[in-house]
Amino acid sequence: MFHNLQIFQTVAAFALVVLVCLELKRRGIIKEEHNPIFAGILTKAAIPAAIVYHLALNRLSAKQVLMVAPIIIAVCLCVAAAWGAARLLRLDRALTGALMLSAGFSSSTLLGYPLVQYAFPGDPGAMVDAILISELGMGLPIFTLGVGIAMYWGETKPDPAAERQALWNYFRSPIFVALVVGLLLAPVGLDPADPWLAPFFSACRMIDAAIALLSCLILAVELRLDYDWRSLLGLLAVAALIKLGLQPWLGYGQAQIFGLTWQQSQVLILESAMPSAILGVVFATQYRCAASTTAALAFGTIILSLAAVPVVFTILAP
Repeated sequence: MFHNLQIFQTVAAFALVVLVCLELKRRGIIKEEHNPIFAGILTKAAIPAAIVYHLALNRLSAKQVLMVAPIIIAVCLCVAAAWGAARLLRLDRALTGALMLSAGFSSSTLLGYPLVQYAFPGDPGAMVDAILISELGMGLPIFTLGVGIAMYWGETKPDPAAERQALWNYFRSPIFVALVVGLLLAPVGLDPADPWLAPFFSACRMIDAAIALLSCLILAVELRLDYDWRSLLGLLAVAALIKLGLQPWLGYGQAQIFGLTWQQSQVLILESAMPSAILGVVFATQYRCAASTTAALAFGTIILSLAAVPVVFTILAP
């Protein structure tokens, strides 16, 4: 019950910060041209620092590594469910791809990290679980299957070389490099109180605290409420049912099958219940796969997740 209340409080607090950032955008204090700066700081500094910080200070267990499998399986099943729904609705190629991207892949880093960070205060193991789920369990599928979906169902001719380049960009990104460094440092057992290491870990801890604010700033700048939502209600309902309902349920079921601990199950459910990945919008734009619809579905699931995440968490993680 304690963690359920914390999830409600964390989501509500996150929504309030986003509203404050929206007001800053309305007043012209933050603008769309600032978003590359916010995104660069988040993906090239804040998240890599957080990954190294949390992994280096916590030894990994076999069950933590095992958590990667359930999220990959859940992603594949949700993508398949979205494809089946698109066939039933007789959607065209581009809308089929848009639905698959929106229903299959989570915003596990942008929204998942700050939620786990504040929903499990003082619990470094929960953040380690979230990092493994996000960067391996969600990162690998979206940079392989996600790019493939955008290319195959988009208007751009499928190009295997482009898909290989996207995967290579993922492997050389600061986030993945930080993941490798953190995994290599985890068995060493570094002491954060060591006089030589203390400044480094203190700096990482300071940067780590900025993730939530940067995420809210990025969402506020990108969030648009002027879409023609009436024409998208049916598609949004399908995407939300699969992404915000089916995927966390699949995560919960597999947590029981794989014998994950209570905390690992909670983190897996929470990360699975995140709204659609913003990165899916990037790929849809790049390969002309109904990008505006993909963006609207992603933002629609973000809005719905403010209510859906606490409800789903309460039902599946009592």
